[in-house]
Amino acid sequence: MSENILLRIKEKLPSLPQSEKKIAAVILMDPAAVINLNASQLAEKAHSSSAAVIRLCRSLGIKGFVDLRLQLSADSQNIQENVYTDIQPGEDLEQIKKKLLINTGHVFSETNQVLDAESVKKAVNILHHSSVIYAYGLGASYIVAQDFQQKFSRIGKVVICSQDQHFLATSLVVADKDAVFIGFSNSGEKKEVIALLQIAKNTGLKTISLTQPTSNTLAQESDIALKTALSREAALRSGATISLLMQMYALDILFFAYAAHDYEASLKNIEISKAAIQDLYLENEEKK
Repeated sequence: MSENILLRIKEKLPSLPQSEKKIAAVILMDPAAVINLNASQLAEKAHSSSAAVIRLCRSLGIKGFVDLRLQLSADSQNIQENVYTDIQPGEDLEQIKKKLLINTGHVFSETNQVLDAESVKKAVNILHHSSVIYAYGLGASYIVAQDFQQKFSRIGKVVICSQDQHFLATSLVVADKDAVFIGFSNSGEKKEVIALLQIAKNTGLKTISLTQPTSNTLAQESDIALKTALSREAALRSGATISLLMQMYALDILFFAYAAHDYEASLKNIEISKAAIQDLYLENEEKK
């Protein structure tokens, strides 16, 4: 999947040093013009230095200013069509679709890079040997927790997902020692999720988290920290659109990694669960 350099700049912008931030702001303001500048001209336009331009390229994970211009040039059509902005008033449906497609494609690609393979393998191993899994998240992350329950229940795991913190707290403290708690939070700073993870840890249970790639509390406190790409939701995406899709995507990777690890049993249980749904549907039809 091709690199979306402007999206990467937007993601990195808040954490950049001031000298690099000024240059990044100029690029975002008029990326098409930067294609025709050299490093010194860009630095002068940003009231910064040529050295800062080079440092910015390193911060973005690219080789140098020539590579930056090449990536901007390759994306010139999308730049001209202004697809990297938030949804505009009265915007055409096709443009909305294109913007969302580019954004989601970018964060899926970034999540592929951020999600550590070794951490996924460790999580799969812990989940495989668990007697019961407790899943918890708030808001949009609760949807991810529910999806986790639905997926892993279908392949034979016992998964408890609830928004009732008191219920989960009392369940965790009396759980078997091979039980697992998995907490979902994009920010990794939701106090309710952190509190339940701490209870699980104090009880001696293994803990897993799924968060953004920052030094957040939930990731630091968990035994295994799974990470997605960094997402900065635009104003109209108050429903956590991009972060929700990233978490779902990372969860799918975890699920398929588990199914590949225990393929025969997973496939058998999926077939059994499908048959159960079909039987239930037929039984309901006969009662009509």
